[in-house]
Amino acid sequence: MKNKNIIHPATVFFLLWWFVAVLSWIGSVYAWDGIRNIISTEALRWFLRYTEEKLMSSPALYIVFLFFMSVGLFLHSGLGGLIWRMVRRERKMSGKEKKSLVAAVMIAVAYFMVYALLAWGPWNIVRGVTGRYVDSPLHDGALCILAIGIGVTSMVYGYSADHYRSDRDVVKGMSYMFSRFPSYLVSLFFVIQFMVAFEYSGFPVCFGMTECLVDITYWICCLIPLFWEFYYKS
Repeated sequence: MKNKNIIHPATVFFLLWWFVAVLSWIGSVYAWDGIRNIISTEALRWFLRYTEEKLMSSPALYIVFLFFMSVGLFLHSGLGGLIWRMVRRERKMSGKEKKSLVAAVMIAVAYFMVYALLAWGPWNIVRGVTGRYVDSPLHDGALCILAIGIGVTSMVYGYSADHYRSDRDVVKGMSYMFSRFPSYLVSLFFVIQFMVAFEYSGFPVCFGMTECLVDITYWICCLIPLFWEFYYKS
């Protein structure tokens, strides 16, 4: 049985922010090496100046918005449910579902072929200056391209299966995940603020954490509230 009294992740990371703040103050009092006091006028000026920049440049926020829209279309269009039924072999597909699935698969294959042609074809339009795929604009924008591919494929299925009839239906699909998990965005805001404070305080250096380990910690903190949301929605 799920315990409804478990504290919300947004509150957890809000409290962790203050824990880091108090710990950084203690560290500054005892002159811990490399620790900067968050509860100070210098820190206040820094946070007022860079909080918006750190929030808007967060890779997690960018990825969440991209995939909330594309995965929302995937689920709302009925394509996600159809694939889930196929995996579980619950019931046979109708004729319209088969035709719609074939249309969606054809679009997905065509989309992948265009991507492959741009990546390894004769035209150096979106590859790097050396002509390589690695470190090219196409490589750097792979997540965006993947999200668009999922969204386009889902829209084709939705229209073909008569689940979508107008642009309003598509917009509803794109906002589906946002309406299902609205509090995750709140949690993500506090996760980002916590990590900004954690890095500013100097604790990663004090604890001997590498940049890679800090990144892993960042993404784990971003995923914890999402798993929490899925658990309580199920």
